[in-house]
Amino acid sequence: MEKDLHLLNFLEPPSEIKVLRISGYRGLQLPNWMMKMDMVNLSNPPRFSHLTKLVLENLPNLVELLTTTTGLANGDEEDEVKYYFPHLSILEISDCPNLNVKPYFSPSLRSLTLEGSNEQLMFFHPHHAHADESSSCSCIVDVRCPELTALKLRRVVGSSSGWEVLQQLTCLRSLEISGCNDLRQLPESMRGLTNLRRLQLQHCNNLCMMPEWLGELQSLEALFIQCLPSMSFLPDSIQHLTSLQSLTISHCNAFHQLPEQLGELCSLSELQILSLPALTYLPDSMQRLTSLRLLNLYHCNALTQLPEWLGELSALRQFWIQDCPGLTSLPHSMRRLTTLEALMIRSCPELVRRCKEGVGEDWHLVSHIPDLDLQ
Repeated sequence: MEKDLHLLNFLEPPSEIKVLRISGYRGLQLPNWMMKMDMVNLSNPPRFSHLTKLVLENLPNLVELLTTTTGLANGDEEDEVKYYFPHLSILEISDCPNLNVKPYFSPSLRSLTLEGSNEQLMFFHPHHAHADESSSCSCIVDVRCPELTALKLRRVVGSSSGWEVLQQLTCLRSLEISGCNDLRQLPESMRGLTNLRRLQLQHCNNLCMMPEWLGELQSLEALFIQCLPSMSFLPDSIQHLTSLQSLTISHCNAFHQLPEQLGELCSLSELQILSLPALTYLPDSMQRLTSLRLLNLYHCNALTQLPEWLGELSALRQFWIQDCPGLTSLPHSMRRLTTLEALMIRSCPELVRRCKEGVGEDWHLVSHIPDLDLQ
């Protein structure tokens, strides 16, 4: 490990560097050139004043990352703090199981990614000089980051009761929770994220339900529900997400029905229903989705019929049907989809046969569509 540090000390990049990635390093501390700063004259510019992105990954022995020359433990005022990375806007920490970040991040931080279990990784609250060791939270994000708008939590250990920090991050616009298998329900602290625009939930094997308060996130514009094998339905409160423009539900084997309230999503323009093998029908309320421009149905084996109300989707521009072998015909209302620009039908043998140009039984229903992709 000493050899690793010795070698890394000789790999000093120029101070004007903007992106730095350190991966697979086995040393106990970061190289000296990362911590160089004039400790006497704090008016001097920091060593990496141009660095905007820092990636630390697979550093199993790294125990500490200092972010300032002074800290809250000394009672320093905000204007006395000197940041090592004053313009850092993107920080990604992955598989650094022993890393501690002290004392807090630069206020310029906009995007933070934490990946991998780490019981020591914590970002201090500005009113506390040290973390509460009894806390069950595996990551405490400092609310001194007023610009933090994107947070990705991947493979983070801890039940929903340990995620109280989220209620402090009221400026968040994008949140991804991925691979957090301890979660059985979404943290209650999320309901205060009223500025959230994008929410992505994926690969959380034990997440089995969405809370009714989901409807309180009324700024939400994009919702991705992906690879949640225990999730079977969405709450009725989804009807209150009237700003939602894009909804993707993907690879949820237990998901058996879409909410009837789906039709209340007046701003919805993209709906992607992907690999839901238990889904048997589309709810009638969907005919009220008059802003819908893209509808994608993929690998829904139990879906055997497309409803006649499909013709009510007056704004539909793109309609994709893939790997839905149970669908054997199109509804007659397809003729009313005069704004439809592209229809793709793949791996639906009977449907493709019926839409064959000039001879298929359903050719007259699709002949007006400019872009036909039948395979």
